[in-house]
Amino acid sequence: MKSNPFPQISVIMSVYNGERFLAEAMDSILRQSFTNFELIIVDDGSTDGTSKILSEYAQQDTRVVVMHHANRGVPASANRAIAASRAQLIARMDSDDRMLPDRLERQLAFLGEHPEASVVCGYGYMIDASGRRIGRSQMPVNVIRGRDELNPKEFLEIIQSTVLMRKSDFFDVGAYREDITYAEDRELWGRLVTSGKMICCQPEFLVESRLHGSSMTTLTALRNRYLCAWIDDNVVRRLKGLSELSKEEFQVQQDQKPWFERMQAWRRFKALFHYKNATRFWAERQLLSFAKSITISILFQPYQITSRILKKAS
Repeated sequence: MKSNPFPQISVIMSVYNGERFLAEAMDSILRQSFTNFELIIVDDGSTDGTSKILSEYAQQDTRVVVMHHANRGVPASANRAIAASRAQLIARMDSDDRMLPDRLERQLAFLGEHPEASVVCGYGYMIDASGRRIGRSQMPVNVIRGRDELNPKEFLEIIQSTVLMRKSDFFDVGAYREDITYAEDRELWGRLVTSGKMICCQPEFLVESRLHGSSMTTLTALRNRYLCAWIDDNVVRRLKGLSELSKEEFQVQQDQKPWFERMQAWRRFKALFHYKNATRFWAERQLLSFAKSITISILFQPYQITSRILKKAS
């Protein structure tokens, strides 16, 4: 298919050693009912068959633009792709997810109905490694309530593969921070909201988001939890008109909390840690490991984890 010199949407993807699911992700994009887009993919230093797959797709469809660089992480790859994009609207996509066939068409219409929005997002089906649907993710987004209640979770829990955003607003707040290697999208949404911009959630399923891979280590989970807590805390501080804390200042603040607050936080962490591992085990059909992890997570927080399971499965 010939590329349009003035695409209406630039679909942006970063991939690192993603040969297992890459073709599925790209097929779901290139077969969209809406066709006036370009697909810019950055190969972030892959050492598997990713480069060959990308080359084959680029030869078959001129809408596909491939870039290569040494491994630098998702934020740097996405920033490079968005800087090179020709459209004023940016659709994000992960290399192991799948778009539903009319995602771009429906999302473009929704954005047209919400001109106040800098970012629109939506819901996603959860799929396992084989592509079978195993749950749903329907996180609500309410920026006004989140600002009023100083609760960033009201607008930061977004599936990145459902995002369509205005490029001008993305660069207006400084793009992705390349020094943050995890939750860079969460940090961006926080800066957008605290700069006065709006995020709207389209209450429709737009993608299939894949769960796969082995369990997380405790060290990785602690790092991720710490980064998200630091990001959220700085969002609240900005909403209050306060200056941000560095990571080191934030850690000192956390260490000074009463022991029972730290204990409660530890219980929440352990419950979520084992729950997330359970979802990965379930996606890979490792049923004994799944049963062990989900049981442990429920023991740490019975009501919260049970509610989460019922919501995902509904």
